[in-house]
Amino acid sequence: MDLFILMQNRALPLLLLAAFLILNVVFLFGIWKQRHQFSKTLLVFASSLACLLMTSSLIIILFTMYIGYNE
Repeated sequence: MDLFILMQNRALPLLLLAAFLILNVVFLFGIWKQRHQFSKTLLVFASSLACLLMTSSLIIILFTMYIGYNE
């Protein structure tokens, strides 16, 4: 199938997942920009959580594009 047609058919879930991915990137960037104000434990926990959520979001985007969400 054509990638563009797949993206058009699955626009809403992809938009939500992409927005979630962008929010996690901004959160991670903000945490690392202000890292001197946070404890090391909080920094490691927040960074790990953001990376985990970004990875899962990318996996769900790929799943939505090629396997799931049939209308």
